[in-house]
Amino acid sequence: MNDNVNKFTEKADNYDKYRLDYSAEILQPLYHYNFNVNSVIADIGSGTGKLAKVFLENGNTVYAVEPNNDMRNMADKSLKIFNNFISINGSAENTTLQSGIIDFVVVGQAFHWFDAPKALTEFKRILTNNGVLLLTWYSRKTDTPFWNEYENILNNIPDYKGNIHRNFSDEIIEKYFLRDYRKIILETNRELTFAELLGSFSSSSYSPKENSMEYNEIHKLLDKIFNKYKINDKIICNYEREIYIGNI
Repeated sequence: MNDNVNKFTEKADNYDKYRLDYSAEILQPLYHYNFNVNSVIADIGSGTGKLAKVFLENGNTVYAVEPNNDMRNMADKSLKIFNNFISINGSAENTTLQSGIIDFVVVGQAFHWFDAPKALTEFKRILTNNGVLLLTWYSRKTDTPFWNEYENILNNIPDYKGNIHRNFSDEIIEKYFLRDYRKIILETNRELTFAELLGSFSSSSYSPKENSMEYNEIHKLLDKIFNKYKINDKIICNYEREIYIGNI
């Protein structure tokens, strides 16, 4: 992850509060690959532990591998109640885990930060012979009016490079990671107040430092489009959740 590690420093609180959560629904595709309560999980780029929590609540042992100190510390605080939670200061390219101890590698909203070839080598090392990889992320449906205008605002931010998740074609994922994989797309909506929308934006890697001139300008622009589309002081936001699962 190199310099990318620091992109979420001081953003962990907003990330934990305002990013979308995962539900037990994410477990269902894994049962096609002999997933059970005894399966050992490595959550790579685990952030504040949103994906890890689903597996912990299911009773699985989870190694949560996260290189950013702020994000990892947030997960440590919220997930310390689980005896089967193991926090690891590591990266996708160097997890520090022992070889052959992981049944399932899972990645939520982090795959785009990895050096894919190096991560592939590392995943092969830590996985058992029949180990499985699951990749998942949420994408804004930018063909909807609100998200379209939101995207236009983001395109003026120097560090923003568009919805980078969409740069991953099935061919790239197949080349680097999965064979005979399954792809699942689920649609979900949520209602956001302006404070929640701003908190979600502030959790992003490309968000300017809060209270800076650039941040305050974006705040005004977001407030304008929020008021344009709001219903009862909330907006309805449309997302797609993409899931890729298969053997490496």
